[in-house]
Amino acid sequence: MTDSVLEQEPALARRVVEQLRRDCAEAGFDLVQPLQVGWYNGLVTGTLRLEDFGSASNLAIVVGNTRALWPKFLRALRLEPELLAAAHPLHAYTEQSISRAVALLGVPASLRWSHAGGPGLVAMQRLAHAAGLAYLAESQLSVHPVYGPWIALRAALSFALPGPPGPAPQLHHPCGACGARCRPAFERALLASQQGPLGVAVEPTWRLWLACRDACPTGREHRYDEAQIRYHYLKDRQQLRAACAALPVVD
Repeated sequence: MTDSVLEQEPALARRVVEQLRRDCAEAGFDLVQPLQVGWYNGLVTGTLRLEDFGSASNLAIVVGNTRALWPKFLRALRLEPELLAAAHPLHAYTEQSISRAVALLGVPASLRWSHAGGPGLVAMQRLAHAAGLAYLAESQLSVHPVYGPWIALRAALSFALPGPPGPAPQLHHPCGACGARCRPAFERALLASQQGPLGVAVEPTWRLWLACRDACPTGREHRYDEAQIRYHYLKDRQQLRAACAALPVVD
């Protein structure tokens, strides 16, 4: 690698982050946080590790969203009915939007999804914590310092470009602790589900899982609206159609 390329790479990495923030935000994915891929890879093993393109200090990015996603997602469904017909409309919209934004960067990238399983699985909450985006609390919620638990983590990217300077950020619990409110709510939901937090069938107990988020005192003013909450927990296609139909008509 020539000296001129070495000088250009930090500027290119900054452009990649800035452009990705802008393009993802337009689609409703308003949380874009860079990190060094090694900050996350040092916490996991095997296929959970992200592609590092030969260096642990290379750039990784975690993409997520606040409630800002919901109106943009609904408008996309109105404009593209085939999305509503997809097996998982929100997953389809996520992949379509973020893949498009990554393609516009014009640089090679590795892209993985939070909804993928098997060898594509990423420990998204650990990734967000390592990046300094959201604290992984004892209640098993990722808590953003502003938005609280009212966020979703969607994608993990990595590039053959330098990441931000180290060391990795050291997060502090936004609320101080979970023992008084969130942890008991989590334990009630877990007990009702009669199994561990991964792979649970939340339909019968979704309001208990919702209560875990409602118990958190951080970011309450950023709570999702009821339609968004119900769709995230229940994946009700009829409810999604009704939310689309309720959108105001824009001339």
